[in-house]
Amino acid sequence: MNVKLRAAREKTGKTQRQVAREAGITEVSYQRIEYNLQRPSLTTAIRIAKALNETVEQLFNAEK
Repeated sequence: MNVKLRAAREKTGKTQRQVAREAGITEVSYQRIEYNLQRPSLTTAIRIAKALNETVEQLFNAEK
């Protein structure tokens, strides 16, 4: 699970469906991204970050 992504979503009080809609993707696609089953394209990552008022780096940077 992408803990940063989920925490950012919960901080905004948005559902997975709301974030998906704002990012222009399906809810299933968003769920797959949040559960680390799918990697978003750069465009999708930017849209998700924008929907959550975060940066791509804050949400998707690789753990070292």
